[in-house]
Amino acid sequence: MGFGGATAAMLTSLKNNSRRSKREAFDGWTSSDKKSKGIKVEAVSEEVLIEIRHKMKQQQKKARIRNLFIAIISLCISVFLIGVVFSYFQNDPGVSFVPYK
Repeated sequence: MGFGGATAAMLTSLKNNSRRSKREAFDGWTSSDKKSKGIKVEAVSEEVLIEIRHKMKQQQKKARIRNLFIAIISLCISVFLIGVVFSYFQNDPGVSFVPYK
């Protein structure tokens, strides 16, 4: 086929650059552990879960208020700019267009 040199060099480079054997993140993972998929699961108390839910609700509330504020400000600025553009390009009633004769 004529792939010889370039393809072989590419494959060799890919094999040499493989970092799977050098990473510690894959230690202890087995394919037989179907439940956790290699993620270590720790038990958490109900109080901690309630605290996490409370913090997340507060964050969502702050984000919602911030987004609403940004939307209102953007809408006001847009309406103002549209008004300025329309008033700028509006025809002055004292000036009339007279074509050349």
